[in-house]
Amino acid sequence: MTDARVRLVVNADDFGMTMEISRGIVQAHRAGIVTSTSLLGNCGDLDAARALLGEAPALGVGVHLALIGGRPVSDAHTLPSLTDGGGSFLSRSTDFFTRWMRGQLDAAEIDRELDAQIDRVRDAGITIDHLDTHHHLGFLPIVGKAMEAAARRHGIPGIRTLFEKPTLSWVTEPTRGIEAGLLTGLGWLSRRSMGMLRHGPQSWGYVESGHLDEIRILEIIGRLGAGDHELICHPSETDMPARDAEGRPYYGATELGALCSDRVRSALQRRGITLCRWKDLS
Repeated sequence: MTDARVRLVVNADDFGMTMEISRGIVQAHRAGIVTSTSLLGNCGDLDAARALLGEAPALGVGVHLALIGGRPVSDAHTLPSLTDGGGSFLSRSTDFFTRWMRGQLDAAEIDRELDAQIDRVRDAGITIDHLDTHHHLGFLPIVGKAMEAAARRHGIPGIRTLFEKPTLSWVTEPTRGIEAGLLTGLGWLSRRSMGMLRHGPQSWGYVESGHLDEIRILEIIGRLGAGDHELICHPSETDMPARDAEGRPYYGATELGALCSDRVRSALQRRGITLCRWKDLS
């Protein structure tokens, strides 16, 4: 017996961060279940990213709005609350969070930078069907409100805002549970401040970033209820034991293998789950 009205976007974040990540995402789309990706708004080589996306025309594309890591698209001198003394974004999400807690972030600067990243991707000839944020900063009310406003200004139908429902692993894995609970609370505050008329699909995989193996994917598939869902993933050609400034390991090659797994495909088929892109949900 199949479940009614279950649609799943499998979205790979961080396209354009490195060539290994971008190629891994394309492979996970061609040989696996990935249907969508989020292109890093401030990626270093947009031309190379655009060329790779051209090899996967059926892949949905959104903008992975970045406010930490790398350099802004706008003039850094106009973004003092978002940048360090060297003209780059802050390198750690904890530093960004601290500035938010102290009331040191300028909402107008966030608006300006999000617009600049969206314009940059659009000017490259890439069609955008959703927005989300690097390191999930969209769960902070000041960023979530700016992201929704940007989506409205640019006519982009999808934004990532809804967190997965609590699972037993939140209790059995305390570190994961604390992170998930924090994101859930921040997401609730963000949506209250927005007063949004619409939300994206319920998203899964937030705290598995870089650790989404076959077992976890099968567990998530088994939990999907009727409605629209998104599975966030981070495939890559290679594993990176310490990819980001906060020292978190990302096992992208493991995720790539899991996303191409026959067992995962079979589980989706047994439940009658329809794979789709963000634009297919509107």
